[in-house]
Amino acid sequence: MVAAGGMDYPQSIHRAYKEYLRSEGIRNGASRASMSKYIWLATKLGLIEFDHAEAVEYWDGVINGAEPAPEYIRESRPQAPSPRHYFRILDAADPRWVRLEASYRVSIGQEVPPPAPKPAIRPPVPKAKVEKPPKAKVEKPPRPARVPKPKPPTAAERVQPFEGRIDLLIGSLEELETTPTMEGALAIESTLLDLGEDVVAAGGKSRGQTRTLFRFINVRLRSALEEMGLLRSSVARVLAAETESDRAKAEPPLRAAIRVLIENLSPGEEDQE
Repeated sequence: MVAAGGMDYPQSIHRAYKEYLRSEGIRNGASRASMSKYIWLATKLGLIEFDHAEAVEYWDGVINGAEPAPEYIRESRPQAPSPRHYFRILDAADPRWVRLEASYRVSIGQEVPPPAPKPAIRPPVPKAKVEKPPKAKVEKPPRPARVPKPKPPTAAERVQPFEGRIDLLIGSLEELETTPTMEGALAIESTLLDLGEDVVAAGGKSRGQTRTLFRFINVRLRSALEEMGLLRSSVARVLAAETESDRAKAEPPLRAAIRVLIENLSPGEEDQE
């Protein structure tokens, strides 16, 4: 197998090994059955491997100039396998080959010279302990104090600035009751319109309970705007009064209109929930 580099099934290996024994003067014992066991053991030990020599096109002569190696041994029997399969030696210098051949020779009744004495096992030399220098302790910097994250504002806290502006409107209405002026009524109406736009913009960006509270505020502002015409007419009637009796008759409707506006702007039960 070493000379050929690889060969076919055990028949060729048996024939080659038989010739090898004859060259050493041994002419009996090399039976086919014992050789099969020998090959089986070599395969189990991983000394030989059944492999593919080359590609199929190589052995079929499809590739120009490609021919099997002349030293490649193939069985001459017609039922022999294709020459593209062969047993390959993995390591010819493996010492297990010597022990395996000695075992085979003993099995066929041949004498085997005693193996060479194994070298004495040296006791393990303990490794010298190398003391590592002590590591200097690295002082870690103190951890920074944890700053608690501020809690997100509640829905009531988000709408509180707008409620404050409504309170200012209510204060302006109370002042209008004592000193009615058309400029004051128009200023209150303008403030209502601006506040309504801000509430709608803030409510569109909010979610959940906050959006609900903004919707309630928007309803209150719209109901107050619906009464602004009554407030303007009441203020105009008071300003147009020429006598004290006419003014006394015009003031109750003005106070009623202001009271209606204050009730509409004040938070109801739904807002307080």
